[in-house]
Amino acid sequence: MKRTLLLSICFFFLFFISAFSQEQEKSSFLKNQIGIQFNPYIDDLLFQSGIPYITTISALRYGYRITKNVTSGMEFSYIFPINVNLKHQYFHHDNIGLLTRYSILSDKRFQIFAEASPYYSHIKVKYIDASDTTINRFGIYIAPGTSFFSRNKKFSLDLYYKFSNLTFVNGKKSVFSYKVNFNF
Repeated sequence: MKRTLLLSICFFFLFFISAFSQEQEKSSFLKNQIGIQFNPYIDDLLFQSGIPYITTISALRYGYRITKNVTSGMEFSYIFPINVNLKHQYFHHDNIGLLTRYSILSDKRFQIFAEASPYYSHIKVKYIDASDTTINRFGIYIAPGTSFFSRNKKFSLDLYYKFSNLTFVNGKKSVFSYKVNFNF
């Protein structure tokens, strides 16, 4: 009886130590992701009227892989013109939102995913005549896409097509997009 009790206590003690160990087990996948986007969008005005108007879209994203297939995080994007056209002196458009992504083929270097993101959009325009306009809206986008990973899976490239209830810089409710990611 004493021997059984002693073995039970030892087993419980070993289980207790391994369950609450301060050293974490190494995960089979990289859990954190930081993504950046920086791409110019050449507006149709350049080709229709000759007015140089190039809009730059930049974004920063942080994602945390909850499981091999599910990633959650947040994204901040900032849209601004490089060359201001004749209609306004000052323009900015920023979005902040949460994101959730589900990936398949998560062990492969080529993955397919679907992403959804509710976001808050803030637009501020100051015109030459000193009037200004501010627009604040809530939107959501869904985006199917693919990810291409480096051999060690530290770097990845996301190519995806976004569909939203709000219009994007191209004046449409859908747009092709990409991001370069660092995974750690």
